[in-house]
Amino acid sequence: MKLRRARSLVGYWSEGEFVLEDYLATKSSDVDEDNAVVVDETALRLLDLFTDWTDTESVLDALPGFDPESVRASLEVLTEAGLLHTIEEAGREDLLSAEWENWSEEARFFHFGTKDAVYIGDDDEHRREAATVALESGPPPEIFKHYPDALRVRLPRAFLPLRRGFDDVLLARRTHREFTDGPVTLRELATVLHYTFAPMYFVDAREYGTLFMRTSPGGGARHELEAYVAVLNVEGVAPGLYHYNLEQHSLELLDADFGREQVDRLAFGQQMAVTAGFTIFLTALVKRAAYKYRHPRTLRMIMLDAGHLAQTFDLVATAAGLGPFQTAAFRDSEVEAALGVDGIGETALYLFGAGRPSGPTDGHPIDMRVAAHPYYRG
Repeated sequence: MKLRRARSLVGYWSEGEFVLEDYLATKSSDVDEDNAVVVDETALRLLDLFTDWTDTESVLDALPGFDPESVRASLEVLTEAGLLHTIEEAGREDLLSAEWENWSEEARFFHFGTKDAVYIGDDDEHRREAATVALESGPPPEIFKHYPDALRVRLPRAFLPLRRGFDDVLLARRTHREFTDGPVTLRELATVLHYTFAPMYFVDAREYGTLFMRTSPGGGARHELEAYVAVLNVEGVAPGLYHYNLEQHSLELLDADFGREQVDRLAFGQQMAVTAGFTIFLTALVKRAAYKYRHPRTLRMIMLDAGHLAQTFDLVATAAGLGPFQTAAFRDSEVEAALGVDGIGETALYLFGAGRPSGPTDGHPIDMRVAAHPYYRG
């Protein structure tokens, strides 16, 4: 019988031991488990001999100094642990290699490694157990981030009335890539930031303290997403890089010298990010979510939250008469350095913004020459 090493293995050190995990292996839908197996140097040497389909006798010939029975016993253990596959067992990994051939190992590990998480329920008993674990690790993270020593621009609360029909806004939403020189008004900026990011109301989350609700859904109302605004062409606000303080509805100045040149670099020269009235760098404060939700599937939730929030931004900007854009193409580590965040506890996720659109905003068909742009996200 021929065997082959599983092609969906990831190895890492865990609590002083080296483990291999087959992220493609099926998990139980009832038990929160992983597929990690502790291995030693001998096991790794044996697995290395099974890069391609190999039979036991060929392996024994390659290991003349080893007792044949001990080798056979070790191969049986590795097979039972799922680290060696038979031809019948290799169908899924061959399908993975074919369907995901253009994506790297880390993409595969993230997706399949976070599948089939066990939901423990939300009854009082489970809630208390989860809260106890969280509280034992320390107090809940603050729900608002602020820079107390920063110069602050207080934004008006005289918001624009968003009275366009909902169907009209949905059909009018487009990704705009060209903007005029006309500035975004302060009231427009204030309206978009408020209805996208600010708390609409607050809730008592019992053990987890006071939480707030946005116009976008957020897993467990953790609302881990923060907005940093590069003001480029807004009436009444000096250009620069700001943090949006959503508790006070204000802009906190982080870098007065930050402008179009820096945005051009960070956004890979995408002109809509440079010529917009303002560009937003969206980050995630990981601990806000991980404090309550400790399974790695939570990272998926954070990504979904970012998508929800970006769509809300697009719709609000459209309703306010602006042209929105969004892109995942940016220099992650350089963005984080510019924002002054560490990239671990707080990490960059998304880039979007808005400006005075040069094209139609009524949902008319877009120019397909624009749609062919490699960064088009319409």
